Amino acid sequence: MKKRTHYILLGLLLLIIVFLRVFHLGRTPLGMHIDEAGLGLNAWSIANYATDRYGNFMPVCPSNFYGEQSAFYTYFCALLVKLFGLNLYTLRLPGAVMGVLAVVFGALLIREKWGTKGFYAGLVMLGIFPYFIMNSRFALDCNAMLGSLTIALYCLVRLVKKAEREPEQKLYGQFVLTGVLFGIVLYTYIIAALVVAVFFIFFGLYYLFYKKEHRPLRFLQLFFLAAPLCVMAVPLILVVCVNYFGLEPIVTPFFSVPRMITNRTGEVTFSLSALPGKLRGLLHTLTSDGMYGSSEKYFTLYPWSIPFVLAGSFHTLWRSVQSFRRRRITTDFCILLLTFAEVIMFLLCGQYNYHINGIFVALAYFCVSGILLTLRLIKKEFFRVSVFGILLYFYWNSFLAFTADYFRPDITMAFQVFGGVDAALALLPEEYASRDIYILDEVGEFYFLSNPIPPEEFSAACNELGYITDYGSLHFYQPDSYSTNAVYLCNRASGAYHTLSQMNVNGCRYRVIKTRHYAVFYWDARSNIPQQSKGVLWPPQY
Repeated sequence: MKKRTHYILLGLLLLIIVFLRVFHLGRTPLGMHIDEAGLGLNAWSIANYATDRYGNFMPVCPSNFYGEQSAFYTYFCALLVKLFGLNLYTLRLPGAVMGVLAVVFGALLIREKWGTKGFYAGLVMLGIFPYFIMNSRFALDCNAMLGSLTIALYCLVRLVKKAEREPEQKLYGQFVLTGVLFGIVLYTYIIAALVVAVFFIFFGLYYLFYKKEHRPLRFLQLFFLAAPLCVMAVPLILVVCVNYFGLEPIVTPFFSVPRMITNRTGEVTFSLSALPGKLRGLLHTLTSDGMYGSSEKYFTLYPWSIPFVLAGSFHTLWRSVQSFRRRRITTDFCILLLTFAEVIMFLLCGQYNYHINGIFVALAYFCVSGILLTLRLIKKEFFRVSVFGILLYFYWNSFLAFTADYFRPDITMAFQVFGGVDAALALLPEEYASRDIYILDEVGEFYFLSNPIPPEEFSAACNELGYITDYGSLHFYQPDSYSTNAVYLCNRASGAYHTLSQMNVNGCRYRVIKTRHYAVFYWDARSNIPQQSKGVLWPPQY
């Protein structure tokens, strides 16, 4: 009976976790990020032509505008596009899958320290934290790093614990598999290599020298851990060499290493003058950076979590010092080492929370540890139950308020919506459709995402920066002046909408067709002062 209850509870929690990551996935968040559009076009091109949208054959790092895009998310998305077609669901579903895995394996990491109660606490807390929900619902290629890094770290923790219990077992195959998992992490984010490198330098030195016994065996285990990681890093090293040293692109029968328009290795810098700002940026991992994985009101892990994160981090540090004295490797030690590696990476090239998204498994670990530690320190049952009830009340109400705000956004707001431009232009009278059409406020990728074209055609239309500004009668920029011979489409929340709506500003009284998110302006010569057409409020198709 107890076992059945365990499986029922686990199933319900997993169902809720999955639901929070796939519910209205094509509508929430409302609108698209520019990198989502670029990633979607690359995925569609790879699925149909085996090249990115610029014509690079199976690139190690697909090109996205002027820089690199991580391969893992792009190729995962390309597989789904091949099977189910290109839409916002297939574009964002890889993030949702990796988000679910981040919660499950994060909870398994917590179980390594706190047992079954830690596992369930981890499932609940990681399942409802704003960052873990929001990270799963944007198709930003870097977001896959959190899930993949959590899986790899959990496997490493389990492996070293097994190696400690059975010090004479070779376990070479398991070390190879763990190395492969960390190799996959390299392809989830361009700067993930920094995190993995720093982590393994310090982990490897400690694992080799923390005990004298069986040191040659541990050396071989480290070799089998590092070998697949180094092999998998070779294509990425070629990417750096080709772009940093200006070498010719590399094309093999299996993949290619293209030249990017700009070299992003210059982003890796360290400046003492920038250090105070970087340290303030680190604080945003507990509050909000105003970007894609945090809420100004609910923060990343809810405001109530901050003292528990601090308490849990100090407890983890104390436990790690104890394990160091006892010559042991614990989950606490690995979590601290990951935190250190992420902080180093952020100080070198980070700016926003998504740059350091791998650290959130550590912050969640600290938070749950802090909560469980607090409850354990309260000796009297009555007070322990009371504190648990208070925490449950605050987190439950915060979760309900956050989900109400997040999943029910103001639908009158205008965003770059998948297919929204098409729907607005479809309402334009036929006789005006052949005119020059200026699509303001958006790069061409938003349009071509719902009207994809072959990579050769796309790359031929790009300028030197990788953008399409003109494609037939379509123009993706703001003209120097407005004309009665052209049609203008803009986002209803933009400044262009305000300009085109006022005759004394734009010099002409246009007819306007409105959809929920867009407006199409055109001049009708049949009327001196044409009236505004009512148009059709188009509900976007998701």
